[in-house]
Amino acid sequence: MSDLLFDTCYLIDLERELRCGAGTAHQFLTRQAGDRPWICWTVAGEFAEGFGSIQEPACAAMLGKFDILEMNEATAGCYARITADLRRKSLLIGANDLWIAAAAQASGFPLVTNNAAHFSRVPGLKLVGY
Repeated sequence: MSDLLFDTCYLIDLERELRCGAGTAHQFLTRQAGDRPWICWTVAGEFAEGFGSIQEPACAAMLGKFDILEMNEATAGCYARITADLRRKSLLIGANDLWIAAAAQASGFPLVTNNAAHFSRVPGLKLVGY
């Protein structure tokens, strides 16, 4: 069993597929059935923003499918290092994506995303496409 950290785009795709029919997000989950799915609080907040409330039933149901990583000093340290490095290289990505990348690096979990072009700017970040 492996641990995987999912980004917000994945949750949005998965939720859309619940309404419109299974696609690549569901297929990925089926292939990775033995793995433990995680999100970080940044992803939970970004996803909940689309519903207006984290308690909205459809939002809560989706978030309940994932374990949620706690924010900790290691994540903050990774955020500082990643942000400084990308700023120095003039390659900054969005602030929330910096926190998601930091959570992935601090936890050591690969990040499941369809935004490899964006997250690949972060040196050493393990990415998994779906």
